[in-house]
Amino acid sequence: MNVKMKPMVGRMLKGAVAAALMSVTCSAVNAAELTIIGHKVHKNVSTGEKGGDFAGEWAKASNSKINWLTFNVQAIHERLFREASLGSTTIDVGFAANRYFAPHFPKMFQSLDEYNAKSPIENFDELPKGMLGALTYNGKLYGIPFRHATGALHINTEIFKEKGVAIPTTFEEVLAAARKLTFKRSDGTNVYGMLLDARNPTIITDFARAMNNGDYLTPDFKLKANSPAMVKAVETVVRMFKEGVLPEAYLNFKTEDVITYMQQGRGAMAISPFGRYRNYNDAKKSKVAGKVISIAVPKSETLKGFNVAPVRTEFWAMLIPKNSDNKDLAWDYIRNAVSPENTIRAAVNGNGPVRPSAYSDQRVKDKVPYAAAEQAVLAVARPPVPGFGNSAKAEDIFVEEVESALLGRKSAQEAMDSAQARITPLLPK
Repeated sequence: MNVKMKPMVGRMLKGAVAAALMSVTCSAVNAAELTIIGHKVHKNVSTGEKGGDFAGEWAKASNSKINWLTFNVQAIHERLFREASLGSTTIDVGFAANRYFAPHFPKMFQSLDEYNAKSPIENFDELPKGMLGALTYNGKLYGIPFRHATGALHINTEIFKEKGVAIPTTFEEVLAAARKLTFKRSDGTNVYGMLLDARNPTIITDFARAMNNGDYLTPDFKLKANSPAMVKAVETVVRMFKEGVLPEAYLNFKTEDVITYMQQGRGAMAISPFGRYRNYNDAKKSKVAGKVISIAVPKSETLKGFNVAPVRTEFWAMLIPKNSDNKDLAWDYIRNAVSPENTIRAAVNGNGPVRPSAYSDQRVKDKVPYAAAEQAVLAVARPPVPGFGNSAKAEDIFVEEVESALLGRKSAQEAMDSAQARITPLLPK
């Protein structure tokens, strides 16, 4: 190379490097920031290793940066609702659990129908109608479901084999099996035929739906606490408690207690979300690991129109605050997160997929032994109660009345009549 050319080439190379660096710097400066508030699990299933970081891929493709804000459940909603009620906010996408949904959503969050019409979610019609209905107010949609926990019947197959009881195929058989599988072992350990997390409307509604497709509170806030279906459900639970099928400690039971009893082999069955399969079969903590299966809650033999019981589904949805400045970008993220492919990838990362078709994908089948059962339930499951401002007070009253029936202070009918009268004034007008 000509000696005189070397300085020129050097300057050209330096200029090229400087231009490249400036381009990268400008790109970083111009990258939009999308702030998402939710639980750590929402971030983990969107950025995990097994299914891949689809959130990060979206950010790169859209020249964006995602700022995740993760808190516990109560703190998420307190921060999200507070931010959404201000004149402006830095929150662009918020996760909310269905129990926190409320009729005041239209004042704080953006309706999404126009966005979905302009840039539609792929295979939108597949998303469960029950979930979308819970997010619809005055005919407008305000959120998109992302993650669910749906009720299942968990069975300790070892206890069933020990007592020669067949796996139930109807709800009547579930109740009969629960009685047969309640006994005391030779070492004095009590085994209970059924375990339930609590005494709240969610749990009792599972019974009402399995037997009569009954409801405690409809999406349009019609209270049916003292309906024949709910009264029969309460009577059934009360009878199980009095017969010792439910533990005597049921009056104080919480989720952790059900997990412990099942892991210790002290419960033959439990009605709880499908995801508890992992807890019950945890080789490090459970004495019955590998022996618990999870199936759809069987429907009553008299219930028509269903193949399985239409039990509860609790879920998280993504919302866009009305005062966000990044609504178009937020919608693009949401539609990407719930695409059929990313629903599968999130499921592989540990998410409860809201698309029934995801359970047919081999990647999900390989990871979720109960995929077919959960797929069948998701098609008919619906939220147990709609959210509203006084929902916590209403639940406390319901639990109080159910406990009065469990303790024999009132009949199931008297307890539910009282619940109906006390809860009605708390409902949205």
